[in-house]
Parts: sequence; structure tokens; C-alpha cells
Amino acid sequence: MPSNLLKLLIGGFIMGWGPCLAHTAFLLLPYIGGTKTSWQEGARSALIFSLGRILALVILGGLATVAFNFINRFFPPHRSAYLYLLLAFFMVTIGIFIVLGKGFNKPIIKVISQKILNRGTESMLLLGFLLGISPCVPLVSVLTYIGCTAENIISGVLYALSFGIGVAVAPIVLGALAGIFPGNIFTSPKIRKVFQVFCGLVLIFFGLQLIWYIRNIIL
Repeated sequence: MPSNLLKLLIGGFIMGWGPCLAHTAFLLLPYIGGTKTSWQEGARSALIFSLGRILALVILGGLATVAFNFINRFFPPHRSAYLYLLLAFFMVTIGIFIVLGKGFNKPIIKVISQKILNRGTESMLLLGFLLGISPCVPLVSVLTYIGCTAENIISGVLYALSFGIGVAVAPIVLGALAGIFPGNIFTSPKIRKVFQVFCGLVLIFFGLQLIWYIRNIIL
């Protein structure tokens, strides 16, 4: 378990600066830049947002683990393993798309957020939770990995928590910077591309690791 926790923490950190940042930055940073005047205020808003998102990921991690344990209980390993194999290839495919620069947008979140953001900093907790329960495709892939590999609901929750903490780093750092430099927070396209490639490689790594895990079940 410790090694998996560390891998998910590092994977979350990398993905937090990649496509997952694009999933939240267009909502979070303009709000902070337009309403906050110090790095403390910006960091506080981003932290509250991230706590809501982490809560949602923890819940989804636990539910994913329960779902896959249910599958394992009613289907023999040599049958359920093929479902896991399909999901593993899904993760690898998504990773390849991300490396190639394909985006995954959720326009409906933009509509929902317009009403929530006007309610003040405390509303960031709700916005973070809503984004967490409707995660971007890369996060869905990682939740799939967690559900497949977690031994029980406790380990599934801990895996999701570790991953969520890693993902939270980027919004908090940029939220603090947005509070100091309102309206001027745009990461370099080259740097963003590097993190995007790393993010895709992380998903490919988890997908291949899941394939290896399934291989040991089948053989």
C-alpha cells in the first residue's frame, strides 16, 4: 500500500499541472484574480476549492472500490479480469490522447459555476466538490485504477485521498499567485505541454501496471 500511495501522490501532482489544471483554471483563476488582492486570499480560495474536490474524489474512490469488489464477488477472476483488461486499455488510450494534445472539456461546469462563484469564497467548497464528482477523463481513468487495485474500501479511500492531495498542489500555488498578479496568470505553453506529456505518460504507466496486475490474476 505505501508504494501505491506514493505513486498516486506523485501522479496526482503531475496531472494537477496538466489537463486537470485546464479543467479548473478557467473557473478558479479568473475569479481569484478579479476578487482577491493578496496571495493569502488567493491561496485560501484555492485551498477551499481543493478541499471540496478532494472530498468528492475520496467518495468516488470508495464507491469505485466497492463496485469492483462487487464484481469480484459475483464473477470468477478469469472473467472479471477481462473487464479490468478493457479498462486498462482505456487508460492507456486516454494517456496516448493526452500526450498527443487532445483535450477533454466539460462546458456544463462553466454554466453551473457562473451562479456559484457569485456567492463568495465559501462557495468554492461547493464548486470544488461539483468538479470532483464530475471529474475530467484523466481523473476517471485514475479512479478506475484505484477501484481495480484497492484491496478494500479503506485502501480505496486512502488511494483517492493521496491522489487528490497531489492534484490540489497546482490550484493552490496558482491561486496564491493569482491573488498577487490578478489577470496575469498564464503558464508558459511550453511548460504546460511538458506537464501534459508527463500526465499522459502517468496514465499510460498506470494502465500498463494494471495490465501486469491482471496478467498475474489470469495466469
